[in-house]
Amino acid sequence: MIDKKNLVVLIVDDEPDILELMEEEFTYCGYQTKIAICGNDAIKLLDSQKIDIVVSDYKMPNGNGMAVLSHVNNMAKKPLFFFVSGQADVSTEDAVRAGAKRFFSKPFDLDALIKEIEVVLLE
Repeated sequence: MIDKKNLVVLIVDDEPDILELMEEEFTYCGYQTKIAICGNDAIKLLDSQKIDIVVSDYKMPNGNGMAVLSHVNNMAKKPLFFFVSGQADVSTEDAVRAGAKRFFSKPFDLDALIKEIEVVLLE
């Protein structure tokens, strides 16, 4: 059983509507949430707060998702990392090889994303 109320999800996306929708859904499912509108803001949060899961867009101004993933890869306690993106700039295989647990293409099913995160948490 996953104790969601003790898990913090950092949602990183430069599209306000997607950010708000994902924050509402993760909160509804019982997770604590933090949000960032760019990679640089996400990195600041990762350095200053306990983050268990990162759900990040790939292509954003001011620090893209690969910059965030690279930062996560250098952390002592690495949060689980998931990409969501509408861009074809990176392949699923490249993202997973770089350390992402999964890659979801936009538009994506938010319920499927959360279920997949929970599957990975149980691994």
